[in-house]
Amino acid sequence: MHLEMLMPLWAIIPLFGAMLVLCTVMVVRRPRQRGAWARRTLMVLLLLVVALRPVTPIEGEETQRMNANVFFVVDRTGSMNAEDYAGEQPRLEGVKQDMQQVMSMTEGARYSIIAFDSTATEQLPLTTDAGAAKAWVDTLTTEPTAYSTGSNVDRPLPSLLREISDAKREDPDSSVLVYFLSDGENTDEQESESFSQAAGFVDGGGVLGYGTAEGGPMKIQGGEEDGEYITGSDGQPGISTIDEQQLQTIAGELGVPYLHRTDPEAPIEGTMDGITLRPVPTESTRGVASFDDWYWLASIPLTALLIWELGEMTYRLPRRLDRHDIRGAQR
Repeated sequence: MHLEMLMPLWAIIPLFGAMLVLCTVMVVRRPRQRGAWARRTLMVLLLLVVALRPVTPIEGEETQRMNANVFFVVDRTGSMNAEDYAGEQPRLEGVKQDMQQVMSMTEGARYSIIAFDSTATEQLPLTTDAGAAKAWVDTLTTEPTAYSTGSNVDRPLPSLLREISDAKREDPDSSVLVYFLSDGENTDEQESESFSQAAGFVDGGGVLGYGTAEGGPMKIQGGEEDGEYITGSDGQPGISTIDEQQLQTIAGELGVPYLHRTDPEAPIEGTMDGITLRPVPTESTRGVASFDDWYWLASIPLTALLIWELGEMTYRLPRRLDRHDIRGAQR
């Protein structure tokens, strides 16, 4: 086990040192509140454990850095909940399976994730931490249905252009692989901007499409109706269908193959043609490792103590107000 600190050590020492000194002084100087200050001291210690982030490397996951930068562009719109992938599974399940498969094909590469729904955001900057990418995949969901304001497949284009151009400039000896995972459905009634402007930076990858022409119903994500099926104004279930023409257009503009994904076991073929992964010279890199995090063991009692502390504060507040009101009445 070792530490992957969330803050620099030069910041941790004075910050937590000052908090521990304060709590210790208050324990000594306020005997009537000794229990409360002892609780706060324990909270500081638990928060310190979280900040230090103890981890253990996952055996067999450490590998040499390879000459590839992999960019995932992931559709998180509500239509990705449509249940027409590999039978009646949500499309997002296919996305998760395929992202894991791509990472196994490119072990040792650097990974970046750009997600888009009503907006586009860089979810994971380019990193050698494959564990962080896998953790993101494990928790992937669509955007809350109530916040959806329409989507377009070109929404992540500015972020993608910026990221892949920076990667080419800073790491010119590595290949850029772009994987665009979507059902291709636009809901903002706007024409999509061309991805051809990104083609000059892309060495490989693919556009992976999810869904069927018949379509599938979608469940609401978040809110009071979470898990219920979306219905139209006529009361019938809303149906989302794949737009393969849109996806094929994007693939042609990027110069990568289009693959319609219907089976999680099917190989992702043709997306690395002409690309040979090689180790990056050791003087310019370090080993790539995945970790098991253990800070969560401290975060559980920390949360419980925080709830206790808030409860104590809430309990004391009305009593103070009552005494204040009494003094005012006496005047």
